[in-house]
Amino acid sequence: MSEPVLSIRGLTIALPKGADRPYAVEDVSYDVARGEIMCVVGESGSGKSMAANALMGLLPKGVRPTAGEVIFDGQDLLTLTEKQHRKLRGLHIGMIFQEP
Repeated sequence: MSEPVLSIRGLTIALPKGADRPYAVEDVSYDVARGEIMCVVGESGSGKSMAANALMGLLPKGVRPTAGEVIFDGQDLLTLTEKQHRKLRGLHIGMIFQEP
């Protein structure tokens, strides 16, 4: 089997002080193979959108990844600058938002 195109390992995303819980996502890991389609389902507030927004470099202000890595085509997306994320979005990686 070949290397996954996307590999998320131990992703933890902290919420700002005063939120209803300390983490939106805690220790999430999964792989997506090239050509594979993945559907993420879960209850409201379970962290689906936060995990996707971390992958896209679109986390809201005050929300930040505190652990883990998001490897896309061999590059850790959590270490990219905003400018580097913009180059990837739309050209190499995309997301369909639940609300337009």
